[in-house]
Formats: sequence, structure tokens, C-alpha cells
Amino acid sequence: MHRILLVDDEPLILKHTKDLLEWEALGCEVIGTASDGMAGIECIRSMHPDIVITDVVMPGMSGLQMIDAVREECACRFIVLSGYQEFEYVRHALRSGVVDYLLKPVTAADLHDAIVRMTSQTAEKSDEERYGSVVAKVIRCVDEHYGNAEFSLGWICSNELFMNETYVGRLFQRKTGMKFTAWVTDKRLKEARRLLESGQNIPVSEIAGRVGFVTSKYFIEVFRRHTDMSPGQYRQVWKEREKT
Repeated sequence: MHRILLVDDEPLILKHTKDLLEWEALGCEVIGTASDGMAGIECIRSMHPDIVITDVVMPGMSGLQMIDAVREECACRFIVLSGYQEFEYVRHALRSGVVDYLLKPVTAADLHDAIVRMTSQTAEKSDEERYGSVVAKVIRCVDEHYGNAEFSLGWICSNELFMNETYVGRLFQRKTGMKFTAWVTDKRLKEARRLLESGQNIPVSEIAGRVGFVTSKYFIEVFRRHTDMSPGQYRQVWKEREKT
């Protein structure tokens, strides 16, 4: 079981982050929370977490100052949460060896993906080992058909699994910690980010169609809701990141 520590000065955000995922389904448990960088250091030293999820801007000591203070003495890995306007902090985080960062507002899909990347032992397992054969088949179908805007769990159950949609939906959420629709959206947005990061300057409207959105307007709306920036802004931020 991977041990998770949450650090944020806002109690509501701490609660939101703690409630965002079904941690046990990911082989994790939240062992504690801290309200600022100094308290975070004390928790890291006493609790020995495997992963620390921390905000950047906090009173007294920032999340990055906390990381700088303990990174030589602990084996834990860090996920930094930052706003778009805090990109300079993100650059520092990357130079500091932070393994991952997420842009606010953080969604269940974003956090799920980051946790899976962090937990290397889990990531090395096949989907079938991690989730079971039925859920593994659903995931393979998503990987193959996410570009089809009409793709749905009902289609999978009728054409691939020949099983009850409600049952499969509940099983999927219990095994992965995410609803099927959130998983599909996450897959589409990850592919969209990959295309935006490719350096090919593919038009946003074309990317929207490739990843399964009916209109570019809706794609931009969903992308902004999940990343707090437009696809064009994301592409520019990525270009700036590549220069560092």
C-alpha cells in the first residue's frame, strides 16, 4: 500500500483532494495532511510517506521550499499542484527534481493518472493484473475507439462484452476508482495534450476531431475545465517548458 501525504493551507482543498479518488483501488492510503510547508516537513520526517501531494503557494513556507528542505533526506516522491499563473514555480519544481505536477483545478482523472505514474510497481503490471479481465477489456476498447465521438460503455457492453451496462459501469468504477466517462475524457485529453506537445502545430479543430469531440468549441470548453487554460495556451506553456 502506497502511503500518501497531502499538504495544502486550505482545508476545503485538502478535503476535496482526499475525497477525489478511491485510494484503495489504486493501492494507496492517505496517511495524513499538513496545512503548510513547516508542518509538511514534520509529517514527512515522522510518517515517511511514499508520495507527497503539495500546493505551491502557502504561507510561511512554500511547497517548493519544503521539497528543497527534505529531498536529500527522504525517498518520497512529489506531485506539485500549481495554477497556470504560477508557471515560473513549475519551472523551479522541474529543476528541483519533482517527478510530476498538476495544473489547477485538479480533476480525478488528472490525479489518478499522476498517481499511477508515480506508483511504478503498480504501473509495471498489466491492466488485467491491476483491474481484472472485464475492466481490462473495457480499457482496451477505450484505447482503440476513443477517437469515435459516438463511442460509449453501452456500445462496449453490446458489441464486445455482452454484459449488463450498469454492472460493468459499477465494476469499472470500483476497480479503477473512476467513472467510465471520466476515464474516456481523460484518455481523450491525454491524447490531445500529446498532439499539442508534438510541435506539429496541428489546428485545434483537427485535434478535437482526432480525439473524439463533436465540435472544437466543446473540446476547448472541456480542455479549459480540466487544465485551467485553452489548448492554445497549453501549447505555448509547453513550448516555454521545453526551452528550460
